[in-house]
Amino acid sequence: MTSQERQILRKMEFPDMAREALPIIENLIINRNKHDIAMDLIAECVFRERKEDLRNPQPYQKQPFAPRLSSIEEFQLVLVLCNFFSRPGPDATRNAVFFSLFGGSIGRTSVLNKLISTAVSGSIAPLLCAAGTWMQQLGCTSPLSLELAQCIVKDFIIFSSKSSEQLKSLPMVAPRFAANFMTAVTDLYLNGGKGQQMPPPDLLLDVITEWVSENPALCLASQQPMALPPGAIAMPVVTPLSGLIRWCVLSLLITHKQDLYSKLHLAVLQSLLEATPPVTAPPSALNAQHLGLIVNSLQFEMDAMLKMGKTLNEEYIHSCLERFAQAVQVGLTSRCIFGNIPQLVCRLETLPSKNKLLQIVINANRTT
Repeated sequence: MTSQERQILRKMEFPDMAREALPIIENLIINRNKHDIAMDLIAECVFRERKEDLRNPQPYQKQPFAPRLSSIEEFQLVLVLCNFFSRPGPDATRNAVFFSLFGGSIGRTSVLNKLISTAVSGSIAPLLCAAGTWMQQLGCTSPLSLELAQCIVKDFIIFSSKSSEQLKSLPMVAPRFAANFMTAVTDLYLNGGKGQQMPPPDLLLDVITEWVSENPALCLASQQPMALPPGAIAMPVVTPLSGLIRWCVLSLLITHKQDLYSKLHLAVLQSLLEATPPVTAPPSALNAQHLGLIVNSLQFEMDAMLKMGKTLNEEYIHSCLERFAQAVQVGLTSRCIFGNIPQLVCRLETLPSKNKLLQIVINANRTT
């Protein structure tokens, strides 16, 4: 890109500047040795970030960018990005541009959250697929992914009296994004760790239960091959299965609204059966260590209840352990659990042993 071309861009009004810059940025990203120039253009022409003039910068510290977009300009940029990512083209290129735009930048989350919320409303599949890949590469439980998930919950659940058709159809539009969204939201609810477990909003529970019940394989959508740029390394996949199991198990100690949780539990068991890998492939759907963390959560919650002077309801404890034992056994039977299984069995032995099903699972899988 010549200095003259850059000057032409600089003279444009916003958002025309961003609209004209994006195809140039895409070509620079494809030409991998021009990536630094592309990142400079993104900062200057897309997000209008300008380096602060620090009088005494710290050694080796990059000068930060200060966000310069007004609320109206953010809205204009969202529309530009929606149109840009809706164009036909290779998924790998689209994903590379999306990651270059947003990467792990905290300063751009406002635009990102508005963009993906708009994409859900408009069922913009290419954009949602790119966002799903971004979440997976960054980590579905990373701060930025969790913030995005919270934004979707706020826009489509908390501020709504009923779930939108666009949200209901999300698994059909962008299954990877839907799966990674579930992984993120299961980390947000019934995962307090301090005896302050917050259950998911009823509407969110309803939507996710419907998703998994109608399509048990949805939980495995994040395992499908990703379209990454040449040289990029796919990050380890975390499915929503362990988080959904935790919801079903801990909910019995937290809330009496069990109709949906019972339905979700059955759907999760079906998903575990769907997760059976081919005979020649290793298990990859459910980490034994993540199941062990559910043991920790159970023990913590029961201890917290006792410390607060509450009486443990034996019926609920029994049902709680029964659900957990069912999930573990189905997961082991379907060969979808990977990791240190003997250690998981040892962790199960620390739970109250009066539950017959749990004891059967432990005895059947204990190494001698």
